[in-house]
Amino acid sequence: MSRRILILGGSKFQVPLIRRARERGLYVITCDYLPGNPGHALANEYHNVSTTDRQGVLALARRIGIDAVASLSSDPAMPAVAYVAETLGLPGPPLAAIVQLTAKDAFRRLLSRTGLRTPAYHVLEAGAAAEADDVVRMLAAGGARHVVKPVDSSGSRGITVLEPGCVDAAPALQRAFDHSLAGRCIVEAYIEGVQIHGDGFLQGGRLVHHYIGDQAFYTRSGNSIPIWTRYPTRHGGAIVDDLVRQVEAIARASGYLEGPVNIEGRVTPDGDVYLIEIGPRNGGNHIPTLLQRLTGFDFVSRLLDSALGIRPAVETVTTHRDVGAVYVLHADRDGVYAGLRVSDVVKDKVFLLDVFKQAGEPVRHYTGSNTAVGCALLRFDSFEESDRLMPEMPSHLRVVLQ
Repeated sequence: MSRRILILGGSKFQVPLIRRARERGLYVITCDYLPGNPGHALANEYHNVSTTDRQGVLALARRIGIDAVASLSSDPAMPAVAYVAETLGLPGPPLAAIVQLTAKDAFRRLLSRTGLRTPAYHVLEAGAAAEADDVVRMLAAGGARHVVKPVDSSGSRGITVLEPGCVDAAPALQRAFDHSLAGRCIVEAYIEGVQIHGDGFLQGGRLVHHYIGDQAFYTRSGNSIPIWTRYPTRHGGAIVDDLVRQVEAIARASGYLEGPVNIEGRVTPDGDVYLIEIGPRNGGNHIPTLLQRLTGFDFVSRLLDSALGIRPAVETVTTHRDVGAVYVLHADRDGVYAGLRVSDVVKDKVFLLDVFKQAGEPVRHYTGSNTAVGCALLRFDSFEESDRLMPEMPSHLRVVLQ
């Protein structure tokens, strides 16, 4: 009989994992609370169980009998993946490691314990008015920017950057609490500098593969939201080496020794590297597909190997490091989707274009991943071409609104 794998999530970002599992002859069961997600039609079975419901997913896994459990490019699903794997004795990451990496307050404490650079931060509970007032007074007295984040959201939801001397942080705090299932938010010092971002794969606590790029942000909606990442980073090898060292230190300290990581860091004007997040999963917006095209490293197959308890003899299969980017399709105002204009300049550079909207559907101003219109993957012939075209991309891939 075929081995049975439970894949948490059936969105378009989980489709590559579902397809690869089917290609390997596995019996694939998917679950989430959205029956219309495209991945479910590709699976052998679908069950309407939320990927964040650990007990529900565990009960499902026991009822159907599985040999493996996994998810692709989904932070919210990873605690349930780890919980099921740990409870049933299946290959998978330790639950304690996943909790430390996916909860922002726990991750900051982990950074401190590991002796790595950590921005000053405060954790607030919903309803703790007096403590929130103290933090607001601190912000107003300071001369630096701060960031307010839910501890447990993804896709830049609920994040606000507060300017120096902010005297009314209440809207930012409420926004963060509204996006937090745990009812907690973190207020931390904004790290001035530039952002680096990419994916890697850990094996035995070593980062056996990584590809790091430079990330740009959209700020016209009043927040700071990732809009594109170009690969590779233009920062020197010393910066990347420092980032790799810190990621491996966190892997050892947390116990997350095997699997993909989505890495976000900041580089200060003085060249100091701060880890912002290490997600125990691949990036969204088809980043595994982009990085396989650019480097030859097959993240989806390696993730499936890990879920099945298979460790390849060859640690890494990076064959090249080409130049490319992921770009988030977005609207700069609310409206109704009427199409996408692709300029002749970039049409031959785009190798995957995924539009999430149909003509006539409402579109919201870009304020986070949940308001994105789609994404595009691009490959360039040179650094110079990438550097010239990426800042101009809003005019080359333009969302048309009625």
